[in-house]
Amino acid sequence: MLDRKSFFEKFSIEEEYFKSTGLDWDELVKIHDDYLALVPSLEKVADKFTFQLIDTKTVHSVRRRVKKPAHLIEKIIRKGKKYVDRNISVKNYKEIVTDLIGVRVLHLFKDDWIDIHNEILKYWSVAETPQINVRPGDYNMEILKETMKNLNCEIIVREHGYRSVHYLIQTQSETGEKLFVEMQVRTVFEEAWSEIDHIIRYPYDVDNPILNDYLSIFNRIVGSADEMGTFIKNLKPAVSENMEYFEERELDNKFK
Repeated sequence: MLDRKSFFEKFSIEEEYFKSTGLDWDELVKIHDDYLALVPSLEKVADKFTFQLIDTKTVHSVRRRVKKPAHLIEKIIRKGKKYVDRNISVKNYKEIVTDLIGVRVLHLFKDDWIDIHNEILKYWSVAETPQINVRPGDYNMEILKETMKNLNCEIIVREHGYRSVHYLIQTQSETGEKLFVEMQVRTVFEEAWSEIDHIIRYPYDVDNPILNDYLSIFNRIVGSADEMGTFIKNLKPAVSENMEYFEERELDNKFK
């Protein structure tokens, strides 16, 4: 049984704020208990996504998580009006809350993403147009749009430097209920910045100007690291070819 007082204390929720959302606590308890029973099934669904993607050639690693029951209720309360407007209840919360399952796919080089994108669309149906989140200055927007026009993706410019490609995938539970999976695809450098940014800024320093300035500098360094990785990847064939040429010349000189 979800205890209201201890729950509010744990997540720093004021009684006055909760009342202002218009949410019904008894209905939240029903959602919590229903979801608690659903979690083992969601774990299996999350594992299937991992197993399907992990052997993709350009995938470095896959992380997955199933939202914890208490965190589900905390999110519904935190975004109260959004969910009240959609009449959230134990009957429909699985369709309304789209990140009960989250999957994160990491790759090494920026252009590896396209192969992963094609694999995702081959295996699953997307419920929304995939979003490519970029940082201002990362690309020439006209060139990027031209490159991406056949991939049916939406380009979103994030002022604070967030980079990732987002997918909302429609699937179902073991019992046939409609579910959504939120999938993010990003480089290992982007993942490192995102994790550090989250730990440093959330939940209490989101608008701290000093931290934001330094995290912005860090973000630019991450972008440069990704560009350097791509440059070295593209440089390798030419370097290898030149090495073979010089090795052959050296052998020729030895036998003259």
